[in-house]
Amino acid sequence: MLLSGVSAKAARVLALVFFLTTLALGGTLAWGYLFVRKLALVPIEEPALPAKMKPASSPASPLQVHYELNLPGRGEIFPALSGGRATDYWPVAVLSISNTAAKPVMQIITAQLRGWSGELRQTAIIGPHEVRTFDLNPELLANAYQNGEIRRAVLDVEVRDPGSGHTFAQQRPVFIHASSDLYWGRKFSNAQLLARWVTPHDDSVLQLVARAQKLMPGGRLRGYNRVPGRNLERDVRTQARAVFNALKQSRLSYVSSIYTFGNYPGETERIRLPRETLNLNNANCIDVSVVFASAMENLGMQPLIVVVPGHAFVGVKLGPGSQHILYLDLTVLPEGTFTAATRRAQGWLAKTPQNEVLTVDIGAARSLGIYPLPTSSEANQVTASLRNDQ
Repeated sequence: MLLSGVSAKAARVLALVFFLTTLALGGTLAWGYLFVRKLALVPIEEPALPAKMKPASSPASPLQVHYELNLPGRGEIFPALSGGRATDYWPVAVLSISNTAAKPVMQIITAQLRGWSGELRQTAIIGPHEVRTFDLNPELLANAYQNGEIRRAVLDVEVRDPGSGHTFAQQRPVFIHASSDLYWGRKFSNAQLLARWVTPHDDSVLQLVARAQKLMPGGRLRGYNRVPGRNLERDVRTQARAVFNALKQSRLSYVSSIYTFGNYPGETERIRLPRETLNLNNANCIDVSVVFASAMENLGMQPLIVVVPGHAFVGVKLGPGSQHILYLDLTVLPEGTFTAATRRAQGWLAKTPQNEVLTVDIGAARSLGIYPLPTSSEANQVTASLRNDQ
């Protein structure tokens, strides 16, 4: 009976242990299920792709990009003013691009004056809802500086969108002026461009200087080089007289200004280069002034050209940076004397109000990057070089 009672008690204990074990196991399984389910419900963030690996967006519609091409200056182009830092001048063309899309667009712009310039090429990004304006100034070829008369030309402008493949293209008629035409600008604001006609290295100027050298006492043109025991200002005057007498020997005579064509005849003047003046033996007041200034600059001196209402004459500083200036009005040629030339120039200065005297300092113009126009031989060499490179 006692053994039977013990066995029954042990059975109840084992049953209780089994029950508790089963309950704990069930609880563990339930907790594990809930934990795993919770993890499954948490979203997993994927790492962002690098920008270059993102799928490309579609390009902006060509209908959302607008173009406007304008020709300021009525389409007239003055080679002498191109790259000459003119104060009052205009670009060959102005292109406006308007992007009304919500995304940027790339534009490849090309412009060329057919037969007269190289190709201008520019790449630009136009932002969303942005308008950008571009000045189009294709670089002129050498033949533009050999041109002797106003000529018709064609401007080709093309804009390509590499994203959409859309192309905008227009052709516009323009006019290329003669290389000797100067657009003075409003109130003579481009007068400093006269320095482009002062061409000290032209062959005709070298020949003029050679003739003047033969008329110098001692046969030497020293420029501003000082000689011990000699007065520099007197030496400069003597050299200026020798160049004057060389011009006088050529029997240079006066002619009126040459008419220019186009839409700006009242603000434009045809100015002969020294080689033309010396070959033709005639000139107006500006023509002969740039010849004399060219000879002075060839000798390393500092010439000036003075413009007064209806007239022009020349000057040269009597020393480097000197405030003392020798003025000459060379329209006394071919019969007038050196003394008459100086008196006539002083007469103009005396009777002209100071605010109407415009002085073009050639040395100052050079420091601003205003350099001589290409001579015919230089232009021919550049043209031949361009042809050989093609």
